[in-house]
This record gives sequence, C-alpha cells and structure tokens, in this order.
Amino acid sequence: MKKIMFMAVALASAATAFAQDDLVKQALKEKDPAQAVKIITPALTSDQTTNKAAAWGALSDIQYQFYSNAYEQMVQNQFKTEKTPIDTIGMYNGVIESFKAAFKCDEFDMQPNEKGKVKPKFRSKNASRLSAVRNTLIDAGSYYYGAKEYGKALDAWGVFVCSADAPMFEGKIAKDSTYYLIADYAALAGYLSKNYDSAVKYATIALNDAKTKSEALNILFSSQKETCKTKEDSVAYFNKLKELRAKDQNEIQILFAINEYLSYPGRLAEKEAWCAEEVKKVPNDKYVWAFLGEAQMNQQKYAEAVASFKKSFEIDPSFIEVEYNLGASLVLQATAMKDQLSGATGRLSAADAEKVKAIYTEAKTHLEKIKEADPNREKVNWAYTLYQVYYGLGDAEKAAEIEKIIGGGY
Repeated sequence: MKKIMFMAVALASAATAFAQDDLVKQALKEKDPAQAVKIITPALTSDQTTNKAAAWGALSDIQYQFYSNAYEQMVQNQFKTEKTPIDTIGMYNGVIESFKAAFKCDEFDMQPNEKGKVKPKFRSKNASRLSAVRNTLIDAGSYYYGAKEYGKALDAWGVFVCSADAPMFEGKIAKDSTYYLIADYAALAGYLSKNYDSAVKYATIALNDAKTKSEALNILFSSQKETCKTKEDSVAYFNKLKELRAKDQNEIQILFAINEYLSYPGRLAEKEAWCAEEVKKVPNDKYVWAFLGEAQMNQQKYAEAVASFKKSFEIDPSFIEVEYNLGASLVLQATAMKDQLSGATGRLSAADAEKVKAIYTEAKTHLEKIKEADPNREKVNWAYTLYQVYYGLGDAEKAAEIEKIIGGGY
C-alpha cells in the first residue's frame, strides 16, 4: 500500500511539473502577447517548472513581441494614407520587461547542469536581440517622464543603466557619456517618484562623469535628506558627506551640503569642531574659515569669530559676505565688551571706552567699504549693522542718515 501511495505522489508531482512546462509551450504558441503573458506567469514562480531558464526566456520572447509588433506597424504606416494607431505604451513596456525577463533567464541559464557544467542556451540570442534595441529604453524613459510617470521613467532608465553591468552582455556595453547621462536621469526620476534609494544609487553612478556630477550631487543630497528620519539616519548622511569630501575637497557643493547639515539647531559645537579640523587640512579654503566664523559667532565667541572671518577675508578680499560677517562680529564683540566692562554702573572708564571705540572703528572701516560697494544692499543688508556702529561711536549725524535708509525697517 505504501509503495502504491509513493508512486501516486511521484506521478502527481510529475504531472504537475509537466503541466507547468506545458504552460511555457502554450504561451509560445499564443499569438496574442498579452494572453501569452497570462498563460506563462504561473510557470515563472512554480517550483514544479523544470526549466526556469526556458520559462523566463520565453517570457522575454513574448514581451519582445509587443515591441516588434509596434515597430512593424510603424514601418507599415510609412506607406499608408490612413495610419494605424501604434501601441506606444505596449511597445515601451515590452522592451523594459523583455530586458528584465532576459536578466532572470540568464541567472538560471548560467547555473551548472547535473554534470556540473555551464552550458547556456539563451544568453547569445537574448544579448544579440536586446543590445540592438537598448536605446529604446532611453526613449521609453523620456516618454514616461514627459507624462510625469516618474516611476516608469525610473524603470526604463534604470534598466538601461543596469544592463551595462549585466553578465549576459559580457562587458560589451560601454560606460560612455550616455551611460552617465541616463544614470543622472534615472536618479532624477527616482527622486521625483520618491524612490530615494534608487535616486541615491543612480546619482552615485552619475557622480563619475564631470558633465553630470553637479546635478547628481544635488539629487544625492536631496534624496539622502529625505531619508533622514532618525538620528542614525542623520549620522549616516553626515558620514556619507564626509566620505565624499575626503575624496574631493575641491567640490564646493559637498562643502556647502556639510555646512547646511551642521547649521541645523543644536549642531553649532559640532560645526565648529569639524571646521576647526578641516582648516588644518585646507588652510586656504575661504569657505571653511567663513563657516568656522559663523559657528563661533553664533556661539557668542566673538573674538574667535573675528579671527576666523579675517582669515577668510585675507584669502579673498572680494568676499563681501564674509567681510560683512567680520564687521558684524566686531560690532557684537564691541557691544558685549561694553556691557561687560561697564558693569552695574553702566559707565566705562576712559581706557575701556577706547578699547570699545577701537573695535567699533574697525567695524566701521569694513561696513563703510561694503556700503560703497553694495549701496542697494543687494548682496548683504549692511544698514542696521552700520547704524549700530555710528550709534556706538556716538555719531548721531551718521546714525540719522542710516535711519533714513532703513526707513523704519532693516
């Protein structure tokens, strides 16, 4: 009885396997590719399918029919007065899915047989056929992007980029400027579709080409910020920025992204510490000195801030924003010194008054220079700070002039 039961189970398993393999044959005979996809789908995931490579290869063939049918219709339309509508979506989806199925086919096709040997049956055909239509993936991405279907655009452009590393093409696809451009497009589509992991993936690839690097960095930073939900996420993001900075200290976007991160509330001390270490590595970087000064100024370390801003200004005397911060720090330093030295009496000794006056006078030199260079306050709003200088120096006439400029507002 047990023997009969075992035989029955074996026969049932064989019948199931035969049924699954038969689905592949039925699908390939079906002329309607949409119906063929429905027929073959169960065989793709069933453990009873004996030849998964053949099943996925058949799906690649079927999906390719959507493209070939549409392409054939386009050719025929060239000779027709009344054009037959083209299934554009079917054509583009067919190419995308044909590539995906071919990748899956290749995974199974390259597995050793029962004798331990690898004898691929589908790789050559799939590679030859799909390499000829690979650029259609670019068109597909552009079509979906124009329709604001960013997820589908990501799908098309992502397959284009990933195909360059697909084993089935055996390294025959060049990673040229088009490759990096489409990686950049895929990154943007990933960001717009809120698929931030994909956006980071493709932006990281696009960083390797000078023409796409700048935009790729913007997408990379924006995507990584979107994923910062926890403290651990933020730390990982900052570590990534520091990693990029270590590789390329000349890329200003990376430095600005670091500064943006460190300028969030509660990070001033961290910002000061990082900048203090960074200026040791790049002592001639005007921005790092400026950012160090900002951190110090906002922690009321006015003397240190003045020193840092002076370093930045020495490197680039035309850096009007940092000269303004230098003047503002001097004003804050003078005000704080005045409050400290006057004490409870509210009065300064003659010697202390001269100390405060000297600082205000130094601030005046910088701020009046800025006023002359930027009279309409288009780059920096120097008016109220200069007013504080004149007020501190007791120059009522000049202070009144600035009041007219301010007009009741800063």
